[in-house]
Amino acid sequence: MDYTIERITVENYSKFDDMVFYRENGFQREPSNAAVSQQMTDQLHHPDFYVYAIDVENRFVGWISMIYIPKIGSRWNGRGHLYVDELWVAPDYRNNGFAKALLKKADELQAKLNTNGIRLYVNINNPTAHGLYKSCGYAEDGQAVFMEKKS
Repeated sequence: MDYTIERITVENYSKFDDMVFYRENGFQREPSNAAVSQQMTDQLHHPDFYVYAIDVENRFVGWISMIYIPKIGSRWNGRGHLYVDELWVAPDYRNNGFAKALLKKADELQAKLNTNGIRLYVNINNPTAHGLYKSCGYAEDGQAVFMEKKS
């Protein structure tokens, strides 16, 4: 299956938003082409925020979002970590290597930014994701509990 990987920008954001709508609602909507808000534009221009999506036949079918977090102190030598925040592929497009392609994009970005490595969290109830990450060279390094404080 032919595909490309694109960085999400203001210009292609509406197509990305259509994919997020599909993920949240389980059905596709007509392409929105809505104007991008200033708040969203500011997020897309954040220098340490990266989102890439898989395009198949002019439709995004998966994405990876990442953030670079700097580290200071002699242990880190002024090099931070790239964190994978989200990785998702539409159910009809899974098992085509798209998740691995997106993780390869993370590897490329990690090399470009010269970070200490890539970190991510995976739900313990998602063995498929565990297997994916292990097959891409990730190893468990302790256990963590995800916590969030909502505004």
